[in-house]
Amino acid sequence: MDDKLQIPFAVELTREAGWTQLEEYLYFISRYHLHIEEEQTGELGFGDILRSFRTTDFSETEVVQGFEEECTVADVRETTRSVLLENELSQKVTGTITGSAKSPLYELSTSIETSLQQSIRSSLGESIKSDHSVSRRVRKSFSISQKIKSGSGELQVAVAGYRKYSQKVFLHYIDYLLVEYRPTTLGLRKKKSNLPRPVGGKHTNRIPINMPLFKLNYWKLESESSLLYTDTEYKRLPKVSHPDRVTLGELDEAIRLPLPSKPERPTLYTLSNIAFPLRWIDRKGPWTREELEKIELDEAEGSAWWFQYGPGRKKA
Repeated sequence: MDDKLQIPFAVELTREAGWTQLEEYLYFISRYHLHIEEEQTGELGFGDILRSFRTTDFSETEVVQGFEEECTVADVRETTRSVLLENELSQKVTGTITGSAKSPLYELSTSIETSLQQSIRSSLGESIKSDHSVSRRVRKSFSISQKIKSGSGELQVAVAGYRKYSQKVFLHYIDYLLVEYRPTTLGLRKKKSNLPRPVGGKHTNRIPINMPLFKLNYWKLESESSLLYTDTEYKRLPKVSHPDRVTLGELDEAIRLPLPSKPERPTLYTLSNIAFPLRWIDRKGPWTREELEKIELDEAEGSAWWFQYGPGRKKA
């Protein structure tokens, strides 16, 4: 099964705190657009006992029961996020892009692709060796419908079953955006600009990468149904020691699918308009509007606005 994933997640970028502040009036974000291929490995394993049942020795017993259990499972999306937002990798990608994107337009040359590939490859080599596995607690529903022959006097147990999966993670492209607040020549208020600007409806902030990143291996809980085993049978079953862990490995395989022709939605332009108001003084945070207004007024001293409209204007 193929899937797509953007990291950071869109919901994180609807808040100013999800962006990196480079300077007092300048913010930045870069986002990974991933192509993911998931497949079953065919390997089965078993975990904890969920329920136990006693049956009669004299007649066939039919066990029909549904129940819920709280389980710890591997969180593959959050693990992928943890790897790609690891501090060293984030710093290298941010530094590579912002070091090449110069004011006032913040556009990049095509040579940035090779530089980013090298930065990502060197950082991932170390990151894969670290433990980035993320798990979460969930409630899962199980159902049992099974007949047990007479004479089965041994304790019957319902067991959590797991199937092993593998995900290949490829990087299609990175998009980036800078949000800058600037006053106009004769204006006092700083207003927001999204840079680089689209050209003729085409987004110029996409950087094609098309490289393999890593492979994820993990166990997925088969929660819909559970089989009964005798206590003796259960002891002989292959056990999953850590069903809540994700292991990472190197991926040396070319990406099959071409670069998407259109940017993924929502775009960074859309998300920045949610996270940042048009005017700098309208930003939300641990300050008052009056404090921000005073900062703008103090910084405007000596400007064209100051002498034409502000306190420096000559009175007739």
